[in-house]
Amino acid sequence: MAESCKKSMEVLKLAQSRGLPPPKHHFEERSLRTVRIFPELSSTDMVVIIVKGMNLPAPSGIQPNDLDAYIKFDFPYPSAEQPQRHKTNVIKNTNSPDYNQSFTLSITRNHRGFKRVVTSKGLKLELLHKGGFLRSDKPIGSALVKLDKLESQSEIREIVEVMDGRKHTGGRVEVKVRLREPLSGQDVQTSTERWLVIDSSKGPV
Repeated sequence: MAESCKKSMEVLKLAQSRGLPPPKHHFEERSLRTVRIFPELSSTDMVVIIVKGMNLPAPSGIQPNDLDAYIKFDFPYPSAEQPQRHKTNVIKNTNSPDYNQSFTLSITRNHRGFKRVVTSKGLKLELLHKGGFLRSDKPIGSALVKLDKLESQSEIREIVEVMDGRKHTGGRVEVKVRLREPLSGQDVQTSTERWLVIDSSKGPV
């Protein structure tokens, strides 16, 4: 494919240099298979990206446009007793906050405890409204991000429901989670492209 593209570029450049119209060509559909990997990550990194909240419910006594929301989470690895804790910045005066914050967690890919978290526990998010002077933070709700797709994918993107206990609140949170590569196998992506093919027999001589 690379050789074919190189020859096509040479034909195009030659036609342009001679002031000729573009050579005869047609389009074909080509399926390309690529392996997705995040080379900037090490094998001991897991990156959690809190993208945004959408239509978050305001606690009692708070107006939606007065909501000062932040998200925190405890990742129960290496253990539930020693979780990795993180939280976003507070985004003020909106119930649809944009966070776009990344958090890098330390993992051991083949550790039984880590695989248990991925396959059965997931990542629980807690959403809170930041209290003011002498006022405690008020809970907004919680959301659970399932991680089992990391077995076969290097990145998952989830839009998860914000729950109040077992009750749906109508709010949602967008989250991405990345590994250098999937826990088992390769993350093979197939895409279909509209490919320009030059009819080489009709190109400039």
